[in-house]
Amino acid sequence: MEELYSETYLKAKPSPKRTMARIGFIVLCVALVYIAVFVLQSMPMLFLAVVIDGFIVFFMPSGNIAYEYVFVDGQIDFDIIIAGNKRKTKKRTDLEKIDLIAPEDSPSLNQYQRLPLLDFSSGISSDRHFVAVSKSDSGQERIKFTPDEKLIENLKFKSRSKIQC
Repeated sequence: MEELYSETYLKAKPSPKRTMARIGFIVLCVALVYIAVFVLQSMPMLFLAVVIDGFIVFFMPSGNIAYEYVFVDGQIDFDIIIAGNKRKTKKRTDLEKIDLIAPEDSPSLNQYQRLPLLDFSSGISSDRHFVAVSKSDSGQERIKFTPDEKLIENLKFKSRSKIQC
């Protein structure tokens, strides 16, 4: 029997939380230099401010976010790719643990609205997002994602009864 495989890569819009953190860090960098130059008027403090700014810029969250969904014969991995070089698996689940996968505006998801939501979608409102209701160690949860047609077809082939389109 041939193994089902699908890999979906999509660039995502940064979350409002990530965007606000970046803006906050940039404002902090500018404020440190301003204080060192105009308030304290001290060369050692300016040097210290530049060093601190260097650390802030190095550890600042990236605005370049992408998600990758890897489906291999019943298992789905939701990976985040930060700045094109750091990959981390955020969630791994089996199709057996999933109760339902439906478009995010589907009435069949109404009874699950109170469950915690993990958002691995593109964040772009014009894209078609789906929600998977999954069992986890801490109970049930919703997983929002933006699959392509090949992933949907593979999910349907593996477990048609759980997929609603």
